[in-house]
Amino acid sequence: MKKHKVISAIFYGFVLLLQLGLASCKEEFFQQIDDSYIHDINTPFVINNFSPLEGSEASEVVINGNNFSSKVSDISVKINGKSVVVMGSSQRRIIVKIPAALGSGIIEITIAGKTVNTTEPFIYTLKRTVSTLAGSGVAGFADGAAAVAQFDFRSNAGMDIDSKGNLYVADIFNNCIRKITPAGVVSTFIGKPGVEGYVNGNKDVALFNHPMDVAVDKDDNLYVADAWNWAVRKVTPDGVVSSIRGQAFAFPQGLAINKSTGVIFISSALAANYHGGKIYEFSASGVLSERGVDVPIFSGGMAVDSKGNLIIADNVSSVIYSVNTTTWVRTPIAGSWGEAGLVDGIAAVARFDHPWGVAVDAKDNIYVAGCGHRFEGPNISASASNIRMIEAGTNKVSTIAGSDTQGFTNGLGGVARFAVPTGIAIGSDGAIYVLDKGNHRIRKIVSE
Repeated sequence: MKKHKVISAIFYGFVLLLQLGLASCKEEFFQQIDDSYIHDINTPFVINNFSPLEGSEASEVVINGNNFSSKVSDISVKINGKSVVVMGSSQRRIIVKIPAALGSGIIEITIAGKTVNTTEPFIYTLKRTVSTLAGSGVAGFADGAAAVAQFDFRSNAGMDIDSKGNLYVADIFNNCIRKITPAGVVSTFIGKPGVEGYVNGNKDVALFNHPMDVAVDKDDNLYVADAWNWAVRKVTPDGVVSSIRGQAFAFPQGLAINKSTGVIFISSALAANYHGGKIYEFSASGVLSERGVDVPIFSGGMAVDSKGNLIIADNVSSVIYSVNTTTWVRTPIAGSWGEAGLVDGIAAVARFDHPWGVAVDAKDNIYVAGCGHRFEGPNISASASNIRMIEAGTNKVSTIAGSDTQGFTNGLGGVARFAVPTGIAIGSDGAIYVLDKGNHRIRKIVSE
């Protein structure tokens, strides 16, 4: 019995010591974030750092320093000149919550009439949410509501958007152009599903042969890179089809339109080998020219920025270029020639993995749809199943949706999964649309 009492005494003594130790740790912890500290008005307060350095709406940022205050009402915090909510404070730290549409800027803290600023800005990033606009995920053909519609994207293809927010999609293996309303309802705009041909005329008779890309002009006329017909076709909003210059293009696969001038740019799948890297330029008056740059560019996607520069995703070299369409001087924007991968960073530090589609927003930010393989190459890298953004002015590259894993998942940017995205378009409201080739779906990315 005595032995058991001794063991019990030792056990309870250990428990008591453990409790006291925990209480001591707890006491020390609460002293560290002292909830009763009063700012010393005779001593300057300082800011040491803050974390995280970047964040989106609803992110919490911790500002570390000294001689703050435990009374939240004593503290005013602004970021980018805008007031933010102080959620908690103590002698050495302040916690704030990031509101929507904050923007990037210096953090300003005001206590007792004195203001101190951070030396570095907080970088505001948009919260991106990915959903499915249309497509059941089954390769085939079906018009109708978003969940039942079917596409056949067994090869790289593109899309564009009109002034009313309707998407036009090159449904390459169904040989037609599909129309998707903002509500996700899918219909066949032009062409006959599964029927190959080269016929101009109204929508009842017109035929295409593996259309690969589309572009919309300022009047909502649609231009189609009709690849296997070696033609570029024009489709009026009423569905009347014509050819802009017969069958004169070597396997056209990418289109871009300068909506200010009406000039159309056309890339060829054979350009790098057969045409020496030339790009076709078709003027508003009907003049066709072949344009060349100093190195062959195998372009999957093209877009035009607000300055009239042609933005090109070089599928082979994994570089995003800007081309001055007056001098035809080529300038690398981001990526490094021949080095494929998934790396965010500034300009040449960044890496892309055989990109395809590009689009430019109203602020000249560039969005790039991955691809992960050279055109029609057998090996597809998962590292390109994502959407990247190149910030205007800084050429900073960031991944806004998807990751280095293929799949199909809707949700916040980094959680979402794509499978070989190839087409991309941007609506007037800033929404991003993605042709998700491997999933046979059209996805939508909404910011904030």
